Amino acid sequence: MVEHIGRYQIIEEIGQGAMATVYKAHDPKIDRTLAIKLLRPERCIDEEYRMRFLREARAVGVLSHPNIVTIYDVGEVENVPYIAMELLTGTPLDEVMNATAAHPIEKVLKYGVQIAQALDYAHSKGIVHRDIKPSNIILLEDAETVKITDFGIAHVETLDVTQHTQMGEVLGTPQYMSPEQVIGKNVDGRSDLFSLGVILYQMITNQKPFKAETLATLLFQIATENPQPVGDLAPDLPGALKQIIDKLLKKQPEKRFATGRDVAHALQRVLGDIEELALDTGERIIPIQVKWSAIMAAVVSLTMIICGSYMYSQQKQTMTDQVLTFGSSLAKFIAVETAESVLSEDWPSIELFVQDTIARQDFNYLIIVDHDGVIRGSNNPEILQSQYNKPTDSEPVSQLNTVIVSRHVFTDNEEVLDFDTPILFQNTEIGRVHLGLPIAPLERVANQIVVLLTILLITTIIAVVVVVYILGKLTATPLATLLKGINEISHGHFSYRIAVERKDEFGQVFNKFDNMAEALQKQDETRALEQSELNQENKQRHSA
Repeated sequence: MVEHIGRYQIIEEIGQGAMATVYKAHDPKIDRTLAIKLLRPERCIDEEYRMRFLREARAVGVLSHPNIVTIYDVGEVENVPYIAMELLTGTPLDEVMNATAAHPIEKVLKYGVQIAQALDYAHSKGIVHRDIKPSNIILLEDAETVKITDFGIAHVETLDVTQHTQMGEVLGTPQYMSPEQVIGKNVDGRSDLFSLGVILYQMITNQKPFKAETLATLLFQIATENPQPVGDLAPDLPGALKQIIDKLLKKQPEKRFATGRDVAHALQRVLGDIEELALDTGERIIPIQVKWSAIMAAVVSLTMIICGSYMYSQQKQTMTDQVLTFGSSLAKFIAVETAESVLSEDWPSIELFVQDTIARQDFNYLIIVDHDGVIRGSNNPEILQSQYNKPTDSEPVSQLNTVIVSRHVFTDNEEVLDFDTPILFQNTEIGRVHLGLPIAPLERVANQIVVLLTILLITTIIAVVVVVYILGKLTATPLATLLKGINEISHGHFSYRIAVERKDEFGQVFNKFDNMAEALQKQDETRALEQSELNQENKQRHSA
């Protein structure tokens, strides 16, 4: 094994590739452990290849970015070029991807943002990687930070694609190459963005977008065929992320994102949306169907309660008046019928009349007293010949002409209405009649009315709520569709369309939205094309 490369002391070999061997080394000059990438001897036969390797490596040495491996030194040992660089402690992304089939979307987005930012920085310095692939991306030990390696080496081109194919290798790992690389066109930073799209596709679906048995077939697929939409393999993927990946994998560079910065911003917006949803701390809106249903339920309830209460009170008052009129009339009729017997003090006739009346009618009691207040007739034999005493809990209810109506508790906590009317002979009071009618039937009817009104109230509210909820849902659904479209457009996803046909006002709004999105997309593509042409002019001007 090599012991020294220049002033660097070799500790161990840590990897080999098609172009170079990588060693772990120590720099005694500044007491630093680093990595040495030594170009393989067979690669040094071509002088132009060797010189270009050095030139590109020195150019990459100006890059200083937290997501790009740092190059410390470039040199030669016996005409064999080497690069001294930062020693990364971590795992290549391809090994991470092979270790697990499921990658959290948040992690994929965070890695994608860092890669896009690093590429944007390199492209701004005029450096295109040309070999972005998982093995050239290292996930550091913190499992949060990624760094891109092998800048510069991917720039070295001495053979065309056909020659490389004949030798059994291709400049850039085939599955991650851009269409313009495959067909031998000039490439710019958008080629690296295509490769980033392939990596994102693979991390999300656990499948490569382009697969074939032979290299020729694979290259043909990359150049001419669209991969299976990422949404087919990951249906739950946010729509915005699907569009980002689809845009990155466009065959024509001008239809992709113009810069890595644009990609990073798009991925950050999706990440922000996901994190905001996960935190669930934002304002919650009340769905329109719930709000409308609650409002209508409250309005209907209030209206029904007011109307029902009024109807109940009126109905109860009517029934009470009917009972009072009936009881008063009956008490006066009894007073007239018993007047002669009371006057003649024919008490046996009074007793017979009371018993006959009680047998025919549902009364609680019927009491007839003489002018001295002695009970001469009653359905309760135990109180005959005793002095009549008005119940102590008697409460006056009303007075209809000569009939006094009061309310008191009878036996077994049963309430009754007492109809007290005088027995008259030639307008002279000779006794009194006390007729007790039960209140329970009146209360039962009143309670039945309450139950019926309550059932009507509940049934009406349920019917109104269901109808309003359905109407609200029918309104909220297209509003949600429109809101989603507006959100996509606000995030720069101008290719989004509302694929819903409606023959109503919402359908007209959807058509207008799609027309607006199409116009914005054309403007965006025009701007990207103009930016590409401007970058190309600047590149040519710089080369000149």
